[in-house]
Amino acid sequence: MPTVSTENTIPQMTGSIAMLARPKKPVSTTLRSLRVQGRRINRSARSSAVSLLGRTPWIMLLLVSIMMLVPGIARAGQRVHGVVLAVTPKTGNVIVRHDAFGSMPAMTMEFRIVPRSRALQLQAGATIDADVDTETEPWTLSNVQSTSGQRLTEDVSSPLRNVPQLKIGDVVPDAAFVDQRGAPFRFSSLRGQDVVLSFIYTRCQDARMCPLISAKFRQLQQLAGARRVHLVEVTLDPAYDRPPVLARYARTFGADPRRWSFAVGDADPTLDFAARFGITAFADPRVGIIHAENTVLIGPDGRITEMNTETAWLPNELLAQIDAAHGRGGNWLARLDLFLKTGATAICGNSVAGFSGLTDLLVVLAIFAALGYAVYRLARTIFA
Repeated sequence: MPTVSTENTIPQMTGSIAMLARPKKPVSTTLRSLRVQGRRINRSARSSAVSLLGRTPWIMLLLVSIMMLVPGIARAGQRVHGVVLAVTPKTGNVIVRHDAFGSMPAMTMEFRIVPRSRALQLQAGATIDADVDTETEPWTLSNVQSTSGQRLTEDVSSPLRNVPQLKIGDVVPDAAFVDQRGAPFRFSSLRGQDVVLSFIYTRCQDARMCPLISAKFRQLQQLAGARRVHLVEVTLDPAYDRPPVLARYARTFGADPRRWSFAVGDADPTLDFAARFGITAFADPRVGIIHAENTVLIGPDGRITEMNTETAWLPNELLAQIDAAHGRGGNWLARLDLFLKTGATAICGNSVAGFSGLTDLLVVLAIFAALGYAVYRLARTIFA
């Protein structure tokens, strides 16, 4: 059979195929292609970003956590101007009558000076300008600029007392007091009992200070049960808080004089007694008596077993400490909570006082867990 051949219809090209198939306007085609690809990439990126935020709420959690961990940023950079009324070079603390700053009204307060050596250069009557850190207790002044000491415009006697400071393990001084009934009172009469001691004054108007301590003492009285625990509050206003005034104050809080004593003595011995526990009382006619807090646990042998220099403690926590000291176990969760709160307040100041130490610990652990998970997911997203 003869071979039949068909006509070759495939176009034949000679030379470079690329040159023959090139676009008529290469520059326009390239620019148009870049624009198309750019729009496609932009749409894809936007879609991916929105989708990523929608699918991963941990990014928002990360931002919130960072904001929670640095609450002091908004308060940074505050300056305070005032007059030094008294200086304690040994501790680096000063008492300053300051002008209003930030949200704080003008008042008299105790501050810590850093570095401590700067306190040695200050004297009563000096006018100062300084950066203030409100996250410490007491608040801290740094970068202190001062004039030389000037004569004060009013007669201000120094509230600082040259008395030896007590520490844990020391015997409580057996100063002579009278209680709210006008009966003689001495700490030596309480031997054989656990004692909870604090310092208040009846005219205090700050609900976070003396009234709060007395309210907690009322709870202690109710929760103590059969425990041999005696409560003592020593006034820091001995000129005003005489026995009739203390009796009226005691009735306000339902104090049983057999278990709860309000003590006062002559002015100087009473304030010297308080100063030995680190309590410096400074009278300011505008705000009352400025003073630190110190709730002291005293064992049956009359020796100091613990000092809490803030108001964050709870009655059940102190009772747990007392039970543990007597080998009765005590509520270990309450003791741990008190330990955590005391440490947090020592580091962060009274801005965190009143919070639960265990709750705060769980919140911090949850924040770090969320941060760790966020970093893990972000790393997977980046390196996938």
